[in-house]
Amino acid sequence: MSIEIRRVNTRHERKQFIKFAWKIYRKDPELNRNWVPPVVSDYMKTLDTEKYPLYEHADLAMFTAWKEGIMVGTIAAIQNRRHNEIHQDKVGFWGFFECIDDQKVADALFEAAAMWLKSKGLDTMRGPVSPSMNDQCGMLTKGYDSPPVFLMLYNPPYYNELCLNSGHKIGQELLAWYIDQKMIDITRLSRIAQHVLKREGLSVRDLDMKRFDSEIEKIREIYNKAWEKNWGFVPMTDKEFDFMAKSLKPLADPHFIYFVEDKDGKTIGFSLSLPDINQALKHVNGNPFTPWGLVKYLWYKRNISTYRTITMGVLPEYRNKGIDSIMNARISEYGGKHGLFASEMSWVLKSNEAMSKLAKVIGGIPYKEYVIYEKAI
Repeated sequence: MSIEIRRVNTRHERKQFIKFAWKIYRKDPELNRNWVPPVVSDYMKTLDTEKYPLYEHADLAMFTAWKEGIMVGTIAAIQNRRHNEIHQDKVGFWGFFECIDDQKVADALFEAAAMWLKSKGLDTMRGPVSPSMNDQCGMLTKGYDSPPVFLMLYNPPYYNELCLNSGHKIGQELLAWYIDQKMIDITRLSRIAQHVLKREGLSVRDLDMKRFDSEIEKIREIYNKAWEKNWGFVPMTDKEFDFMAKSLKPLADPHFIYFVEDKDGKTIGFSLSLPDINQALKHVNGNPFTPWGLVKYLWYKRNISTYRTITMGVLPEYRNKGIDSIMNARISEYGGKHGLFASEMSWVLKSNEAMSKLAKVIGGIPYKEYVIYEKAI
């Protein structure tokens, strides 16, 4: 039976591309129990090459697979020219992969992405990256028994077999650390934080929502400096960072976004955590902005019990001075007082021993694992 690959061109086809995931997860009770449907309107923006700022320096092609007139899979291919300039390589990316349990369909999708990437002069495909390393990435390989937190991915276990059988190799492994507040000695952590603050002449404060734009600029500057040597990292442009900040502003709890400053008021580090709104999004079927969807979202949002620490950044000259203990103490103290008794720290490269050590110190357990695959094309 032949498999037809179609290129996505119209807005209607883009929405079909996004909605295909429902066919994979809704029909399987186990997957459906933990899957959180993507917010359709957000994905529509992310895949809109006219609106999403990534595409000022990247190209995107989306493909769907069909059998007997029925859609059976999706994939996107991305050329990130900024990545290639910074890393001096010819790596292209694939993401937004969804597929029935059929190796031939998966092979056809990977081949379509590979051919498009090769036409751009690239020699390696890496994924899932949807659509950049600053967005969602990684194929879940461990931790299927619980839902993903906000902005993390979920997939059926068989996706990994489809990748491996199609010739992909493990490029990098990622970890998500689960941190239970009951496992943290908050008194000891706070004591350490106070010692570091005094020793280094530092202070810590919450984000000031009245100065949101300038606060975000501080985060952008440190983020790009702190992460510049990380594997696969590409600094975000001003437009990309502003777009992200605007998207996340309605979710921001200033008591979970911290700045560490030196004695002169210079910001030398930050920590960004967000409430795990997936606990509410799970109930709105990808549409939180319809009247009924909004009512359900607001209802379930009241009972969010966890948060996700998305990123921390410290200027290079302040590393290994215990700055992380200051921010972790602040998170733990506030969370413990306001009914948020668990968090996820994600994602962390498995090879990043320093971050893993930090997670262990505060009682973290590596409860989910992800893989980014690579393949020569």
